Amino acid sequence: MKKRLLTLLCSLVMMLPLAGCWNRVEMNEIGIVTATALDWDNGKWVVSYQLVIPQAISSQSGGSSRGDAPVNVFSTEGTSMRKAIGDASREMSRKLYFAHNQIIVVSEAAAKKGISTILEIYMRNTEARETVSMFIAKGKARTLIEQLLPIEKIPGTAIKQLVKNEANSNSLYPDMTIYRILQDLLGPGQSTGIPQLMIAGSRQALNSLDSLKTTSTAAKIKFGDLAVLSGDKLKGWLSQEEAAGVMWLSNQIKRVTIPFNCSGNSEAPKSSSVIVAKAGAERKPELLPDGRIKMYLHVKAEGTLLEYTCADNLEDPKSLKQTEERIAEEIKSEMMKSWKAISRLETDIVGFGALINRTYPQQWKKLKQDWNTSFAAIEPEIDVHFKLVRIGFSNQNFKSIQKKARS
Repeated sequence: MKKRLLTLLCSLVMMLPLAGCWNRVEMNEIGIVTATALDWDNGKWVVSYQLVIPQAISSQSGGSSRGDAPVNVFSTEGTSMRKAIGDASREMSRKLYFAHNQIIVVSEAAAKKGISTILEIYMRNTEARETVSMFIAKGKARTLIEQLLPIEKIPGTAIKQLVKNEANSNSLYPDMTIYRILQDLLGPGQSTGIPQLMIAGSRQALNSLDSLKTTSTAAKIKFGDLAVLSGDKLKGWLSQEEAAGVMWLSNQIKRVTIPFNCSGNSEAPKSSSVIVAKAGAERKPELLPDGRIKMYLHVKAEGTLLEYTCADNLEDPKSLKQTEERIAEEIKSEMMKSWKAISRLETDIVGFGALINRTYPQQWKKLKQDWNTSFAAIEPEIDVHFKLVRIGFSNQNFKSIQKKARS
């Protein structure tokens, strides 16, 4: 027994050197990628990488005493996307490490060529994460990841946080991660919507360290329109208002601000607003005997009054109801504008195909053969009910109260 125990202990001791991180890579051997950009230029793919400069972000003040830039951007190009990525190892002294990559920006020209290859790469690369957020740029994608953002040390991380804040506070643009895009493009509709990332102001204002030394900058990175992709290629664009309608149509609204006017006239200025705090849409498809498709959308929403410039006194139930109806009509108008835009593009980014697949699985087998055409012919019936759950300290606007105080 003792002999067996001794043999076992010896074996364990001999195995100790084998334990450890066999695939360990030293920090000074890798280049940490925090953002990636993809361009199509002069018949070639151009892949750009935003690399962290460790020495520049190590100080407590957010930059090194030497004033080094926190990141460096370099590019590789090739006739194929894979070749462009592969050439990085011959042009970079360190091995690129993608586990901390936060975002990927794709130019409009590249998106028109198709994003299937980059999705394929993310599916196969063990370092890459499916939580990476994707954006589309109308100009060069590289320009976006060259920008330095005040407050944050690493621009790629800052942009990732920007889209998270947007998704939580104002449901105009969802966080379109690689995983979510794969779900959309492999689903029944095989379409998706991806936010545009853009620079508002001077492009030169954010790509210099001087932008981090001022109290205000002449430019900022923000979201623009919504890119619509069908299959894996860019099909067109939706405006911000149309993008908001997409969120209502696809039942993804969490929190959004709705401006409205006092008269119900669509041409009148929308100087009042509410914030929607709770919303839900019941979506029900119906296949009619003559082959037409109807989609019933029953929306229920409630919210809080943010700004009120109307002369009506909300203490009056009739005035309160009229205000709620105006807000409901505003929501319906957004939904219809969005529907007209996506039906014109013949692109199902609102998930109607998935609904029909679940409700009419047998009929879907035939419809999916030419779904884009069938989708554009859908007849939507939209019904919106809105309820004001909080109006604040007063039932009237400030000027009305002030006028009453003077009389």
